Amino acid sequence: MVFKRNLIFSGMEGKGRRAVLSSVWEMTLSERQNAALLLESTTAKPFIFCRYYFKCFFCEQKYSEVHALLNHSSDHEMPDRDVILKEFLTKGKKSVKVDISELKCKICSATFSKIDEIRAHLTLEHSKIFTPSGNGLIVYNLSLKDRQFSCHVCHKSFQTFILLNRHMNVHFSNAVCETCGAGFMTYQRLIQHRETHSPGGYPCPKCSKTYTTNSNLKYHIEKAHEGSAKSKILRCPHCRERFSEHFRKLKHLKEAHGITFTFECEVCKSKFPSRRALTTHTNKQHTDKTQCHICTKSFSCVTTLKRHMDSHTGDRNFVCGICQKAYRQEKSLRRHMTVHVQDFNCN
Repeated sequence: MVFKRNLIFSGMEGKGRRAVLSSVWEMTLSERQNAALLLESTTAKPFIFCRYYFKCFFCEQKYSEVHALLNHSSDHEMPDRDVILKEFLTKGKKSVKVDISELKCKICSATFSKIDEIRAHLTLEHSKIFTPSGNGLIVYNLSLKDRQFSCHVCHKSFQTFILLNRHMNVHFSNAVCETCGAGFMTYQRLIQHRETHSPGGYPCPKCSKTYTTNSNLKYHIEKAHEGSAKSKILRCPHCRERFSEHFRKLKHLKEAHGITFTFECEVCKSKFPSRRALTTHTNKQHTDKTQCHICTKSFSCVTTLKRHMDSHTGDRNFVCGICQKAYRQEKSLRRHMTVHVQDFNCN
């Protein structure tokens, strides 16, 4: 598939600044210059996210938990702007993720909550010169609230960084899918999303499953057939325990460390102790896919709905091999079979 070299606006949040066109494929030189100046002059912590783990922006050391990485990054001596440009923000760089949870000016120690505010401060108070382009940074506030990540724009909470990272597309849609209109922070995310509109899918070479995107296929292979990446990410951040399943990690956090998570329904704001409970609630209360089109009764999952539909067709496909009585559901037949078991019991 061939993509056009589109251009997007990469302007600042503040009013009065001239928006400058920049490539969606990579950061422009002026954006990289601004990013280097901000990294040199502020406490914004850059990091690299690789889906299963985090990497240090400077030495590429890997961590399963982002806060362990940020603590590690605090010990790095920040190189000057020219070195950052030459070694870390080279041509072809797509984006730079930074944490601003402890954002301060390194020159005077003034504290800020927004990257544009500290940029204006550096310009007015310390005579730093920025280009008219954007900051070249993707900003997150990674301070935890009730053991969860939160969006610094709308303050919505998320259990994992993956969910927060996906959510940020809502606020910063620099690239838009021409097929469905979905917006994404970067053009690379758009390219990955476009795979969902391609016919055929991505079949697993080791089993019969097929996935809509190549990244989902890779995740499936590593989780189902390799397992190495899973053991890295499913590790307790408070002790040395590791887990084979995510729900086991949540159970351990609750029992061993007293840490619990709640999952909020976006529609009615009800809270649930697990993602599965939230999914069951959403399917039953707020979607049509598990609703019977005959009697409008809703169910927690599609499988339960299919069993319910037998009550409308009248079909009795489960027949007793002893007395030939027929039932609509297998569980009804199993219950009936206990009668014959009792008949054969010795008194």
